[in-house]
Amino acid sequence: MQGGFLNQNRTKLFTLMLMLAALLLPCPGPAAYAQEAARNAFDKWRPKAGVYAEPGKTFRASCDEGGGLTINLREKSVSGYEWGCGVKKITDLGPDSLKVEMVCNDYNLAQNVNPRDPDWENRKFNEVMFVKKIDDVTISVQKSLNGKLKDAPWREAYCPLKTQRALAEATLRAKADAKQKTDLEQALKDAHPRDGVYAAAGPNFEERCAKFNDTIVTFSEKSITTASNICKIEQTRVQLPDTVRIGADCALQAAPDPNAVSVQNVDTTLDHENLMFKKIDDKTVVLWIIKDGHFTGDGRKLSYCSDQVQRAYAG
Repeated sequence: MQGGFLNQNRTKLFTLMLMLAALLLPCPGPAAYAQEAARNAFDKWRPKAGVYAEPGKTFRASCDEGGGLTINLREKSVSGYEWGCGVKKITDLGPDSLKVEMVCNDYNLAQNVNPRDPDWENRKFNEVMFVKKIDDVTISVQKSLNGKLKDAPWREAYCPLKTQRALAEATLRAKADAKQKTDLEQALKDAHPRDGVYAAAGPNFEERCAKFNDTIVTFSEKSITTASNICKIEQTRVQLPDTVRIGADCALQAAPDPNAVSVQNVDTTLDHENLMFKKIDDKTVVLWIIKDGHFTGDGRKLSYCSDQVQRAYAG
């Protein structure tokens, strides 16, 4: 009996030791599960970012001309000839197959759907594209048109690296040029006086504002009317963040003030500029005109007239 009792105790002790060892073994924590999830996501197939063209005799020529299809799912962009899409959602259909949901602009489709729509250029289309890997450089593509899958799948091949680099560089240059243009437009906007009615500060300011007979600035309509001149803006150039120089075709008013100063012909001035505005704040500017090759003195300090006057002028 005593031997049996000892054997039972040994068995219980051995079982207890096994349980304790199991508890002490390392187990995967949240970090390990996160790493596994990240690894699975990383393994999902995506088509190479870049330009594709249909394989065949014209493949190289098509690539050199920009290809027929550009895919960059990381940047959420897909585009082709006269159409471009922003990617909304990507769904994996299998190891090498996916569905791409997109919102697209399509120049030709928009015209065909409703050519009388005055805003057809900005029309959006919800489209879907199915992409499947065939080999390392070739994919199968099927894209809807106006939400319907009318065309059968076709093949696209990844263009040579030389072409990819050239097109990537061209894209970067285009983006840089677009940014420069945007920055310039913003600089012009910041430097321009507000459109509206102005008058020189001093006695009878409100009266002169109400008569609209001092200075009216309308950059939006490329026009400036001063106390003595009517000018049509031909060009503008930002000289400083708060200064804009203007080339304008100006003529004296029909019945000018006896002290009126005519603006020099723009074709006879340096840089073809004959007016200059310096913006002091949102309601104050200084206007210079060129006469005999020089800007006139300290310029005329003009103040923006009241909102009531602006509304009356706008009619």
